[in-house]
Amino acid sequence: MKFILLLGYSILFLLLLSCGSNSTNNISKVKSTGQSIYESNCTSCHGSDGKLCTLGAKDLSISTFSKEQTEEIITNGKSTMTPFGNMLNKEEISAVADYVGTLKSK
Repeated sequence: MKFILLLGYSILFLLLLSCGSNSTNNISKVKSTGQSIYESNCTSCHGSDGKLCTLGAKDLSISTFSKEQTEEIITNGKSTMTPFGNMLNKEEISAVADYVGTLKSK
């Protein structure tokens, strides 16, 4: 787990270093940061598409939670989900919540 977090932080650091002034470029980098953190920490239970649902994980593709509610759950955990508030900063949690929003069925 520590290795995964270290790898995730390393990737995040490299992404932040490469941020330019183009806001469209920054938005896509935030999404890829959220995706990277999600893939490192969430796919084992939620799956890459949000539909895996192992170990009591919810299907994120049908979630009705707002971004703020998603951030709250990422920060504090819920049921069997690990809280990530002491592992991720607010910007990382926000990026993951943004990415989770992209998994919702249209």
